[in-house]
Amino acid sequence: MALSHIGGVPGFQLLFFLRVTQFLTVVVCVPFCCPKLIGENMRQNVTLILSTVVNAVGNTLMYLSFTYAAPGIAFGIIQGTVPLFTTCIGFLILKETVTLIPCCGILISLIGVVLVGIGMGHQGADSTQKLVVSILLPLAAALTRAPGMVLSRAVLKDLSGLTIVLYLSLFGTVAQFILTYSLETPVWTMSAQTAGYVAGLGISQSLATLAMLGVLDVEKAFIAVAMGTLVVPMTILLDYFFLSKVPGLLKWVGLSLVVLGTVVLSIYTWWKHHQEEKHKKLLENLDFSHLQDDED
Repeated sequence: MALSHIGGVPGFQLLFFLRVTQFLTVVVCVPFCCPKLIGENMRQNVTLILSTVVNAVGNTLMYLSFTYAAPGIAFGIIQGTVPLFTTCIGFLILKETVTLIPCCGILISLIGVVLVGIGMGHQGADSTQKLVVSILLPLAAALTRAPGMVLSRAVLKDLSGLTIVLYLSLFGTVAQFILTYSLETPVWTMSAQTAGYVAGLGISQSLATLAMLGVLDVEKAFIAVAMGTLVVPMTILLDYFFLSKVPGLLKWVGLSLVVLGTVVLSIYTWWKHHQEEKHKKLLENLDFSHLQDDED
């Protein structure tokens, strides 16, 4: 995304190319997999529509953030604040309480995000407006990413991941085409190198989306968030090799805290769910033993 933008292609047009590539990829796969294309009832269809819209907005904000800040920094902010927003949504809507260890993990990540923002401000190379946008875009992406992952997992209980990507890419193609001509001046002539970046963006995003939906199909959303933490150091490494961008000291400290906070929260969440599963199995065994005694 960053390399394509540097090549002169506007942000919304890049997202249009991304969605078109994603749509063509899915269209090729659908005849072979034959997934259900609509839900069996109103609830499934409404959840599918909500998932499509929320994930489309979240992905748009996330990829646009890569054009304002280094991808490693932007994704670090997103990854660090997703647990915070997820917890806030759970508290406000589901009335879920938060214990001490998750609070510590979220606080560590939040401090890391603040340090990253301070480190970006100390660079002094960008305007204040661009600096604010480069921080607010990842935060907005994280705010929509949290409910988007939960909605996707809800849809996967009834429909295939291919169905989700089909609707997401179709909706995104139309929306990005309208935004491209409404807000930007499209660029249809580009170098072979930039065209390669654009094609790579579409193909890699298609594979990434299918892989993420595969994870959500077999694991809970918090596992997917935990695995996403590994993307932060990998993206920083790619920033160095392809964009020649090296984070300063404050950014390194901030990103390290983001990763640490997410790891603490993920380990605690895994342990809690593991204990709940053990307790559930114990109760099932006790009920089974009780029934056996009654039969004897």
